[in-house]
Amino acid sequence: MASPYIEGHRGRTFVIVLPGEVFQEKDNLHCFLEDVSLLNGLGIRLVIVVGHQQQIDERLRQQGLEPRFVGGYRVTDAAALKAAAEASGLSRMEVEAHLSRALSVPVVRRHARGDADSSDCFHYDPAVRIVTGNFVTGKRRGVVDGVDFGATGSVRFVQADAVRQQLELGHVVLLSSLAYSAAGEVLNCNSYDVATHAAIELRADKIICVMDGMDEMQLPQWLPLGDAEKLIAERAQAVADADEIAGKGTCNVMRYAQKAVSGSVNELEFDLDCWKAMHIPTGLLASVVACKNGVKRAHLVSAYIEGGLILELYSRDGVGCMISTDFYEGIRPAKQTDLKAIEELLAPLEKAGITKHRSRKQLTSDIPHFTVVERESKVLACALLHELGASSDGVQCGELAAFCVHPSYRGSGRGDSLLDYVEQQARDKGIRRLVLLTTRTADFFEQRDFLHAGVAHESDLIPESRRAAVDPARNSKLYIKALFDLDDKAPPAGKRIGF
Repeated sequence: MASPYIEGHRGRTFVIVLPGEVFQEKDNLHCFLEDVSLLNGLGIRLVIVVGHQQQIDERLRQQGLEPRFVGGYRVTDAAALKAAAEASGLSRMEVEAHLSRALSVPVVRRHARGDADSSDCFHYDPAVRIVTGNFVTGKRRGVVDGVDFGATGSVRFVQADAVRQQLELGHVVLLSSLAYSAAGEVLNCNSYDVATHAAIELRADKIICVMDGMDEMQLPQWLPLGDAEKLIAERAQAVADADEIAGKGTCNVMRYAQKAVSGSVNELEFDLDCWKAMHIPTGLLASVVACKNGVKRAHLVSAYIEGGLILELYSRDGVGCMISTDFYEGIRPAKQTDLKAIEELLAPLEKAGITKHRSRKQLTSDIPHFTVVERESKVLACALLHELGASSDGVQCGELAAFCVHPSYRGSGRGDSLLDYVEQQARDKGIRRLVLLTTRTADFFEQRDFLHAGVAHESDLIPESRRAAVDPARNSKLYIKALFDLDDKAPPAGKRIGF
């Protein structure tokens, strides 16, 4: 199950947010860092953003000082800035120390190369090379409604070219919520603000938010970006209707909710007053803003699932919530208006003899059984699922046919997503054996667990009525795939697959 994801993720850039609360539970933190080390070893380019809000609060209270917030923002005076610098340093040091752990000597010895006296018999370099620096540029929040926020800042930009250079060298880049201004000041920013800017400006493939309280959020396993925006808008409307912030003068909730999910990167600022008033998890907000600005997918992962990061990224259905902007939203049943597009998709395959000819009349009758992938009103792929009934051994069979992806979009994962969708449709119809007749496309389906089952017109693994309709002259090969019931938590068709 993990093998296609290993190849699919290699060389990709992921931004991972580790908020301060994750550092409170050391066992959970260390488990998560083990996952990070494994991701690095699997060839993923990693940027880790470390937060430390709770640690700053604790340090201030140890000095007899109470943390001061106005709305959603900390007032960063001299004491708070010193606490932020200390907390940032300790958090970064803890991450660096754990990721520097080498393999045990017995394991290295067993698999070492070279002669016994060779100097390269053991490898003592750090397991993961960490790079930190002044990669984040910020600006002061300044005075708002008469409140001087001191050294509280917002992110202007991340030094994307410098970060990419380090990633290309195989280093893990570690950022904190501290930023540096053009005047040489140290500023205390929001870690999600840093992470979102980093993901967008690096054109990262994913942003991953490690979160506390995932169960309370009750998010589904998959959220199309549009649904995530709708969720935020509904929450904003509920707050506005309840008049929870009426008269406080902090913001217009509905106006800001719309701006936040549609703004460009140049306008990207977190109005934490609004989000705190709406009780919107900052990780969800960061995910939506990142996806609106070019990041393909965002993942919200619980901090309390052992191996959660690996399970989320290297299994089909994951263990968290994925927000995506890509083609999942375009899979749908075909309509009669798709007839011409399906004909155009299949025509080159028919001409090459890969698929048999289907008349317009036959395609018209088959339209209710077609599924298509659509993007911007253009059909990019199609597949046909026919229910065949029971075979001689009593297994309910269905046939996958007319499976085609437009040549310009092959290799993009659309075929995998469409196949997954059709397989789950088949399960819903009670089909337990999916069959495929092919002459020249076996490789694609063999890589997706279809098994060769002989010559189609001679096989009793398909019902007699279908076998009788097979043209022996084509000598089509039969491939089959057993479909097992998924557990109750499995998402609906087409929701979680791909990279």
